Amino acid sequence: MRRGIVLFITLGILLLLSSIIFLFLQQSGTLKKSVGSNIDVVQANLLLSDMSGFLKLQNFTQDDVFYGSGIPVALDLDRISGTIALSSAQSRIDINALLGEAKKSQKALQALLQWMDDIHVKDPSLLMALMMDTLDSDLYERARGSEIRLQKPWFQNGTIANSRAMEEIVSTYRTLSGDNDLTLQTLEETFGYEDPRFDLNYATIEQLRLLYPDFPSVVIEKIASHETRFAKPEDIAIDETSRLQLPVPHFGITPTFKSDTLAIHVKFSTTHECSGAIAFWMGLKNKKITHISLSPVVCK
Repeated sequence: MRRGIVLFITLGILLLLSSIIFLFLQQSGTLKKSVGSNIDVVQANLLLSDMSGFLKLQNFTQDDVFYGSGIPVALDLDRISGTIALSSAQSRIDINALLGEAKKSQKALQALLQWMDDIHVKDPSLLMALMMDTLDSDLYERARGSEIRLQKPWFQNGTIANSRAMEEIVSTYRTLSGDNDLTLQTLEETFGYEDPRFDLNYATIEQLRLLYPDFPSVVIEKIASHETRFAKPEDIAIDETSRLQLPVPHFGITPTFKSDTLAIHVKFSTTHECSGAIAFWMGLKNKKITHISLSPVVCK
C-alpha cells in the first residue's frame, strides 16, 4: 500500500514538475549559456501538454499525503534527474504566530526559550531578540545588534516573511554570537511563516514539546510515532486529559488533523552539470500552485 501510494503520487508530481522545469529552463540565462542543445527543454515540454488535464483528474486524499510524505522519490527524465519530497503545508509551526503569543505570554516565551535550549542554541536570548525585533516595526534594540534594519535598511520588519528573512536572522545571529552550529534548515524543520494551523499528523517530538510543554514524554512520543494517520484526537491512545488538550489552540497555533495543501520540494540536475531546486505548494482540491520558489541555478 505504501509503495503504491508513493508511486501514484510520483506520477502526478512528475507531470507537474516537468512544467515548472520547462519554465525554469526557459527563464534561466545561466542555464541557456551552459546547455548546448534544446533536448532538456523539449523533453520537459512534451510532458507539459499532459500535465494540466492529468492533475484535474486526481483526488489526493489525506492518506496519500501522509503515507507519501517523508520518503524522497527519485526522478529520472533521461537528461533531467532529481528527487521529490512532499509533505503537508501544515507541517510546520507558524513562527510569527508563536512569537506574537510570546510577546504576551510568559509561558509561550519560556516554551520557545526551552526549545532553543533543547536544540543547543548557544545564545537563546540573542536569537529571541533578533526574532522579536524583526516581528515588531520599531527600531528599538532588545540586544546589541539585534535590530537588523539599522545595519541593513532594506531588511523588512513587521513579520518574518519567508526563508530569506529567516536566513538573514540566522546569519546575523551567527556573526554576533560566534555560534556557527545553528542553520536555517534547523529552524525550518520546526517553523514556517504564514499558517497558524498545524497538522499533528506530521508533528516532530521537538514541535510537540514546544506546543505542549506540560505533556509527559510518553504522550509526546506516542503522538510523534505516526504509525497511522489520526483523523481525530480519539484515534490516539493517550490519557484523556492530554487528549482533551490536543485540539485546543496553543500559543497562537491551531492544531488540526487535516491538511488542505501539499508542500513539494524538488532538487534536480541535468546532464550538462547544472543543478537547482524548486519548492511550491499545491492545493489538494483546487490544484492551485502557490509559494513557488527557485534556487539559483549552479552550473559547473
